[in-house]
Amino acid sequence: MHQSRKEQGLERTSRRLLNADRQEAIMLAREESNIEAGGELGRAAAIPRKTP
Repeated sequence: MHQSRKEQGLERTSRRLLNADRQEAIMLAREESNIEAGGELGRAAAIPRKTP
């Protein structure tokens, strides 16, 4: 089934927008994991070590 040029343009635009949303979600997830890892390192440094 053939699509009109307008339909093709809309489909291409929606694919680009969805791809950008996915990329943004991936970047945000990476940043969140980096923030969590940094927080864990900060907590570990704040806990005094016991001397034997």
